[in-house]
This record gives sequence, C-alpha cells and structure tokens, in this order.
Amino acid sequence: MTSWERVNRAIEFSGPDRLPLSHGILPGAVDNLGDGLRLLFKEFPSDFEGQTGEYRGTEDNPHFSKGEETDDWGCTWVNPGLGTEGQVKGHPIADWAALDSYKPPDPYAGEWPPAKKRDQYDKYVIWSGGGHRLFERMHFLRGYDKLLLDIAEDRPEVQALRDLVLDHTLKRLERQLEYDIDAVSYMDDWGAQDRLMIKPQDWRRIFKPAYRNIVDLAHQAGKHCHFHTDGYTMEILDDLIEVGFDVINPQFSCMVLAAVAAKCAGRVCIRSDIDRQYLLPYGTPEEIRENVRQVVDLFHGPDGGLIGHGEIGPDVPLANARAMLSTFAEFGAW
Repeated sequence: MTSWERVNRAIEFSGPDRLPLSHGILPGAVDNLGDGLRLLFKEFPSDFEGQTGEYRGTEDNPHFSKGEETDDWGCTWVNPGLGTEGQVKGHPIADWAALDSYKPPDPYAGEWPPAKKRDQYDKYVIWSGGGHRLFERMHFLRGYDKLLLDIAEDRPEVQALRDLVLDHTLKRLERQLEYDIDAVSYMDDWGAQDRLMIKPQDWRRIFKPAYRNIVDLAHQAGKHCHFHTDGYTMEILDDLIEVGFDVINPQFSCMVLAAVAAKCAGRVCIRSDIDRQYLLPYGTPEEIRENVRQVVDLFHGPDGGLIGHGEIGPDVPLANARAMLSTFAEFGAW
C-alpha cells in the first residue's frame, strides 16, 4: 500500500494497512539534534509529501531566528531566538480607525509550485491552506487582548475584520485548489491551558460559519480539510466535527485523553499530539511508550482514524523522539 493510499484510508475509515506517520519538527530541534534526528526520520519515514527527513535548522528559517520582522500583513514579529515561532508585538489595526483603509496582501501573490501529476509521487500531499489562520490572524492584526475585549463587547468591527481575513483566505484557497493536492490544512489555537479563550456561544456565532465556508470550498473541490488547534478545546470538538473537518489535531495534554476519544474516536480522523509540554521533553522513554500505546488503543482501529504525530521541539531528547516514533511503528501495525 502506498503512503497516499494509507493516509486516505486512515482519514476515510476504509482500512489502512498500518498507522500512517506524520513528522512534527521545529527548527530548534534540528539545531540541537542535527544528523541524529535526520537519521531517525529516515528510519521512520513520513507518509506525507515534503516530509523527507532533511529538515532545516534555525539558520535556514528566518521566521524562527532571533530578531524582528514584519510579515506581508504588516504585523511585526519579535523572536527571542529559541528555534520556535516568535510573537506579534506590532499590530496594524491596534486602532479600529485603521480598519477602513487597511489593505490585506494580494491573495494570489508569492511563488506557486509547478503542477504535479499523481503518478509523480506516492505520498499524501497537504498544503497550508488559504491564509492558514483566521482567529490568530485577526489578533495579530488587532492585538490579542483588544480582540478578546472586542468579542466580549460584541463590537461590529469584529465581524468586519473576520470577513476581511476570511475573504483573503477563500480567494487564496480557490487558487490552491487548482493544484493536484489531497488536502489543505488550517490552524487556530483556541484553548488556554484549561478553558476556551472565548465563550463557546461566541465562537459558534462568529467563527463556526467561517470555518464551514472554508471546509465547504475544500470539499467542493474533492479535497480533505485538516485543522490544528492547541489548548483546551473540549467544548468545540463536536462543532469542529459538525463543520466537516476531516482531520483534527487537538492538544491532548490539556484535556483528559479518554474524554477526547469519547467525542472523536470513530467520528473523525485524529492527528495525535503526544504531550510536548511534559512527556516529550522531560518524560522517560518508557513513559512515552506507554502514552503512545494509549493513544493508539483509543483512536486507531482496523478501519483507521488516527495519524501518528508528535511535535519535536528544541527541548526534546533524541531518545524520547525515538521512543515516540518506534512505538507508533510497533503498535500501529495490523
């Protein structure tokens, strides 16, 4: 079975031959682990196109390097140089008076890869879709604290800003869907450590319809739609499934794993998130093996439903990364 078949069958619950693997890596981990990490990824290859194991460190990823940069939306990022993504400190719509004159970047700009035919690869092809982020781009533009207060006050500018970002996202997505890809991927971190960032009813009123527009457009083109979200998101997992996301990547460590499985297992394919707050950086290989086995037992069935994944950050020892990948390989087979 090719990687392409394996991933599709896992997502569509139609019986993969084994658990598909997806690599998760931050440049700081490449800086610290170097060739040892690259060899590990060669030993446990990904089923996704572009995840070759030859990953770049911070030096080759300016967005992850120490310093300050302004992105094409006019948001200013500051990075302390840890090999992870920095934070937005400059917000072009910090004053709502700037909204009417603000112009987003050209949704069709940038380099677009040459079209590939299906017989040119045997792995599953996924792109970061459209604007990649909706809520996050909104608070990058406005400022996190200010946007949360705006939502609580039900200011009309929130809807206008959402529509501005969504329009850009849909236009860019339409262009991406012209290519021979299998899926698009979106992300928005919606949870704090122990609760949703906004009231669930506000999330459903403001953001759920927007996500539905994104998913519907992808599905109309015959593509899967993936979604990553960090933090405690129990209150909206059902909503994400109802919207139609084909794959969801929630942050397991912020919730009770069995409770996540009770909502999601068998209903939607899960891309796992092995605990990167404690287990991967500070746990023992034995603890990681036990956790991965639990994840496989809860989410991976004969019909599929799970993609093995865990992000390796700059604080993760090589032995722990090996424990995660080898356990997925060992217990994800049928």
